[in-house]
Amino acid sequence: MGAGPRGKSRLIHLIRTVRQARQYKPDAVPAEVIDELLEVARWTGSSRNSQPWHFIAITDKETLRKISELRTAINWVAGAPLAIAIVLDGANVTSEAYDEGRVTERLLIAARVRGLRGGVAWYGDEKQQAEGKRILGIPAEKAARSVVTIGYATSITDPRPTRATPGRKALSEVASYERWGQAKR
Repeated sequence: MGAGPRGKSRLIHLIRTVRQARQYKPDAVPAEVIDELLEVARWTGSSRNSQPWHFIAITDKETLRKISELRTAINWVAGAPLAIAIVLDGANVTSEAYDEGRVTERLLIAARVRGLRGGVAWYGDEKQQAEGKRILGIPAEKAARSVVTIGYATSITDPRPTRATPGRKALSEVASYERWGQAKR
């Protein structure tokens, strides 16, 4: 990415076009890219710089299959060449939920910049989260709710029958200037 206006426009375009991907080619994500993604995750800001996380890079197909079976809505995880589990300390639920969102989005953006796509899969309820922790050998006192899948997408169309309606609301519906409901002057 160049520092000029064209490079900035390209970067904004890449960030703006980050979309959930649930269908991937079987091609492995190169080890150096995995390390790069983990570095991006490690350097993500956190509440009070607590860095309340540990990351587990998962490429084993059997482990990915087991995670995909935690609940039907995440069965697509089995087809991902990589998933990064986000494990949190479990000390502060509110700030760690915020930090989890930050690191998730950073991973999705970094994947997009590298020509990959990503998706987020939530384990589900407390019982499903406990099973996810068991599968990955995560201590019970830690919080673990999700994985970020990453790979070379074959499509960004949601293959699930319960998919959400695509598209975005108009900017005028979601943004105000200076005060609630005030249009841009």
